[in-house]
Amino acid sequence: MKRCVKEATEHGMVMVLDMHNEEELRQNLQNSVLFRDVAREEIDHIIDAGQWRRVRQGEYVYRQAENDRKFYIVAEGEVELTLNSEGDSQLIVGHIGPGGHFGETSLLTNSGNRLNVRAMSELSLLFFDADTFNSVLLNNNAIQRQLSIALANRLRVSFHDHAQALSKSKNSRNNGDDKLDSTFFSETKHFAGGEKAFLDSERGSRLSESTIARQIRKAVQRFSDNLAPVLLTGENGTGRRMVAYEIHRASAYKDGPYIEIDIREIDPAQLEVELFGYARDSSAFSQVDQLGVFERLQGGTVVLNNAEYMEPDFQRQLATIISKKGFCKVGGGTRVPLRSRLILICQDKPRQEDGHDRLLPSLYSLVADQHFRVTPLRGHRRDIPRLVQYYLKRYSLQYAKNINRVDEQTMGMFMNYDWPGNLTEMASVLQRAVILGKSNEPLNHQNLLGVPKSEGKWEFNLLRLAPIRAFLTSPLFPVLPRAIVGAFFILVLAILFFGPVAGEKNIGLTLSWVVGWPLLIFAFFFFARTWCSVCGLSVPGWLAQKLLKPERPTPQIIRQYSGWIMTVLCITLFWIETAWNAYASPRLTAWIIFTITLSALFFSVFFKRRVWCRYICPLGAINALFSMPSILELRANRHVCMNRCVEQLCYNGDEHAAGCPMFRHPFLVDNNRDCILCGQCIKNCKLNSIHLNLRLAPQELWNLQSPRLEDSVLVVSLAAIFYPFAINQKYAGFTTGLTSMIHGLGLPDSQVLASSIFFFACIIIYLSGYAVMSRIMARLTGSSWKTTASILGYSMIPLVLGAFMTAHLEIFVGGIWLLPANLRDIIGLGSEYNPSRLISSDATFILQLITIVGSLIASLYATQRIVKRLAADRLYRPRMFVLPAFLLCLSAIAYLKFA
Repeated sequence: MKRCVKEATEHGMVMVLDMHNEEELRQNLQNSVLFRDVAREEIDHIIDAGQWRRVRQGEYVYRQAENDRKFYIVAEGEVELTLNSEGDSQLIVGHIGPGGHFGETSLLTNSGNRLNVRAMSELSLLFFDADTFNSVLLNNNAIQRQLSIALANRLRVSFHDHAQALSKSKNSRNNGDDKLDSTFFSETKHFAGGEKAFLDSERGSRLSESTIARQIRKAVQRFSDNLAPVLLTGENGTGRRMVAYEIHRASAYKDGPYIEIDIREIDPAQLEVELFGYARDSSAFSQVDQLGVFERLQGGTVVLNNAEYMEPDFQRQLATIISKKGFCKVGGGTRVPLRSRLILICQDKPRQEDGHDRLLPSLYSLVADQHFRVTPLRGHRRDIPRLVQYYLKRYSLQYAKNINRVDEQTMGMFMNYDWPGNLTEMASVLQRAVILGKSNEPLNHQNLLGVPKSEGKWEFNLLRLAPIRAFLTSPLFPVLPRAIVGAFFILVLAILFFGPVAGEKNIGLTLSWVVGWPLLIFAFFFFARTWCSVCGLSVPGWLAQKLLKPERPTPQIIRQYSGWIMTVLCITLFWIETAWNAYASPRLTAWIIFTITLSALFFSVFFKRRVWCRYICPLGAINALFSMPSILELRANRHVCMNRCVEQLCYNGDEHAAGCPMFRHPFLVDNNRDCILCGQCIKNCKLNSIHLNLRLAPQELWNLQSPRLEDSVLVVSLAAIFYPFAINQKYAGFTTGLTSMIHGLGLPDSQVLASSIFFFACIIIYLSGYAVMSRIMARLTGSSWKTTASILGYSMIPLVLGAFMTAHLEIFVGGIWLLPANLRDIIGLGSEYNPSRLISSDATFILQLITIVGSLIASLYATQRIVKRLAADRLYRPRMFVLPAFLLCLSAIAYLKFA
């Protein structure tokens, strides 16, 4: 191939390529996405039509708004695309490597360049002027198609990044309770407080500069002249984030971006990716989110909050990065310079100065000279009157009240109180005081410092009773009940596998379907999801975890699609039980129990805590939904958690006690769905924040903060599954008749097929009807269909639970006679299997009627509250409630008939 010499006169640069380099660059271009479907001869023709240009590292190919009017293909090296921001700062849009291209937008729109393009390494470019681009490249259909795809992808990425940027901006400067604005730092402001020195405005009393302001000013003066990493420590709520932000505002990077990242909110396995980014496919247009925070925040400040929670290995890696002022992306080897200001925030334990002690010496030594400790509120009590006035004004404006005074007695209480939660606790207390207080009246001590009760809830904390607290905090709970239930299940499983084949003679089948399952259904209403904490099926997995101690986190795909996984598995389980009549088959029942136990063991061996129970178990799905209307709930006092807790042992645990096995922080629990009442958080909490409430109304059915469509789909499916389940139990000849009818239509003579058709037909009919009803309700209330369909199903839970309770009541009272008969067989006395009832049919019907009516009333009330919630943007009208109420009443009548 001939030697190629091209001159770029407008840049005054000559690029010379010898034959070896030219061949290598041509090979790079031939492998690019743009030329993927172009013939080799055509590629050579196109390359020969272009011109070559070399750009040195750090130089710009062109700048924003320049009229460069060329199309570039990267043959070697990498370019960075940036967008001018306020001041002289630039925001990174993406990176393009060998095979990538840029510049086509200005040619296609006949406008100036919208981005800056800078060489991140020595760069070899093949470029085409406007005429060549139009006549050569766009005339090639394959290239034109790839350009269209690339532009479409860039548009999609643009929308995605815009949404992500809006989301991230919320985290970049959180308006927490410990954030104070400029009105607080005014040095000449008059105050109407409690102590006379602050009450008499006629005296012109003025407060000197606050201690908080002096702290911030001191930190700013100390760290603004350099860009070295900073360590801020202090107790929770002392305003460390506020200090960090002011340091940023006073630094040389003040015009650059600023972001705060809470280490606790990021999976340790994902922290490297979050901060350093992936080594991307260089031929594709890069998304901003594929870049790490350190690349996105170049020329800005990155704050790592709760930095003491960084894993030791990551701390060592961060120390190396700070020392060498550069890092490599995950999966890559190219070194990227660190051009971001780093601020670490660590938390001191109350009355200790130990936040930095949880950093490795190798990391702390790099920030020891840049260490600043923020003083807790009890260390500058003179600021309390000013803070009280500030928060009163802030919350008075928020709640449209006029409360600007505190009586002298209350101010004295404020001054004497240690405020272990610092600014956060004070903000919470005064927020509540303003909510409860009356305008134009001073606050008094009756509205302060106490923790408010939950609004609108009738409840009693059972942990106030010493025997119940002692039982739940005992080391024997839930270990001993779990061991007993586990041993019982092993015995039942052995009997099912090796006992009599005849269903009525196998005591394992009696214990499973006649005794165990009905008692479990009844227990949902009274004990919520307690069964899961002592479940015998999880015992092998629990023992395996004690031995192996796995630490793998739950896979993202399981967490993301957990609801649908559980829904499918739950429906599948009921289908197998119904179609193959597991209620009369000891062996099939044994295999069902064994399969679930083996699955729980598998996930317990590979993943930490109870991944199977929380995210996958079909029995867990039933337990989760049916426990929501329970009269029992476990909740945390959010005020205590927010203001007092620093260790979070209830969730994280420590070397002496395990954390929550279900991956739920009690502070975030607003429903019974994921809490198994294992008592672990009660044992771990040192602040008595956990309440075990006996309640009257399950508000979570209509106040749920995160309703899930998959939950509603499962509820509706269970509402439909009731019919094949109940009919299979009550009408033995139904399946035989249905089989004959289906066989007459030319289908195989199979009871399994007939039962399956009936089973799935019920589900399809119910889901179709629910979809139509949701569509109608969405139009009536002005909500979206997905929102309506996601939440409306929860109102059916009490009725569906009531229906299954009535069906299992009949199974229990009509089949419990089998238990003594089986026992007599086992001990060799023999027995005649003559059916008898525990109570009469009339008495059973009365109990069923009471259950159905009670559950219907609960569902109707929940439905009305949900409809009112959906119609929040419109005036609620009773006619909005008519359709779902009618369908619930119709279902209740049908349930009573078939139960």
